[in-house]
Amino acid sequence: MELPRRENRHEEWVDVDFSGQSFDWFGAYGGAFVRCRFAETSFERFGVGRGTQTRFVDCVFRRTRFPLFNTSFHDARFERCVFDHARLRDLRLDAAEFIDCTFRGRVWHTIFFGVPTGLFKPDRPRNEWRGNDFSEADLVDVDFRDIDLRAQRWPTDRDDYALINRVDERVEAATAAIHAQPGQAWPDRTWPDRAVRAVEFLRTHGHRDPHGFTLVRRRELGYRLPPQLRDQLWSLLVENYTDDQT
Repeated sequence: MELPRRENRHEEWVDVDFSGQSFDWFGAYGGAFVRCRFAETSFERFGVGRGTQTRFVDCVFRRTRFPLFNTSFHDARFERCVFDHARLRDLRLDAAEFIDCTFRGRVWHTIFFGVPTGLFKPDRPRNEWRGNDFSEADLVDVDFRDIDLRAQRWPTDRDDYALINRVDERVEAATAAIHAQPGQAWPDRTWPDRAVRAVEFLRTHGHRDPHGFTLVRRRELGYRLPPQLRDQLWSLLVENYTDDQT
């Protein structure tokens, strides 16, 4: 059975329920989807916002199956939308805007950009990014680039996530503390060097927002290190500092 195709150009769809449907191709260029539902909707190919912005307002994406390696958001704007266990995985969202959206469930290997980039980047200096709620999200290898991190809500589990600033200062202090520990404190003589490389990676590759903040996750801090060593690094980098939101 051949799956249906839907291509929308500068159309407005209001209160349309696409739940449970499967599409071979779903494209939208301009126009808007308002209060539409995409619960358990699946796509073989999905592309929106190429050439002109497509808006999604108060839409629900619940367990929506966006196709791996065949999903393109381009210039899409999402306002007050809910992504509830939608398959957001291996995505590069270089021109999409998110305002007051809610994310629940796991987001995998995804990069969100605050400054437009890419082949079809729109003519504006920044993507609007504010008020988004990730407090119920599980973020696995997710980067936020040039996005004001303090303007979003993050997972409340301080044992696994932390929003930190003064990254250089923290890395320097952690490196000094690692070197100061006696050799017998380390079960393996290679661990101090591995620990230093892990914290230095945060300094050189961690993406800081325009105010110098970085979102860090315990299990991704030197992910190849033994858990007890990651716990030590977390203590040195996060728990030894008081919150500073200035």
